[in-house]
Amino acid sequence: MNGYTFLALILWWAIGYAIFYFRFQHKDTVNHLRSSLKEANKELQFVQAELDEFTEQNTILKEEITKLLEKNDDLTDVVTELSKYYVHIKKAAEKTTELNKYLQEPDGDILEKIDNINKNNKESEEKKFF
Repeated sequence: MNGYTFLALILWWAIGYAIFYFRFQHKDTVNHLRSSLKEANKELQFVQAELDEFTEQNTILKEEITKLLEKNDDLTDVVTELSKYYVHIKKAAEKTTELNKYLQEPDGDILEKIDNINKNNKESEEKKFF
């Protein structure tokens, strides 16, 4: 029985050594892969944190864009109204320029009518005295 026990111990030792040898044969590769995995996990966490931050920023930016678009619509309405008023003011300016031109040149008919009115006033005043 001692022989079988000794043989079993040697066999178990050989199996253990084989497992150890095959497992730790590529120890450097396994260590490199483990460190790469740790770095990849850290980078993944960093990227996830950035993704969360960018998602929040995107939400805020969408809200601000919506507000600005509403203000833009309001401003578009104001600009439309102002352009209508501008057209009316431009027409009024043209009419005023035309009126100024007429006021600069005396009209002969008007002068005659004014002279007639003045003569009639003088005659009526003279008639009142007599």
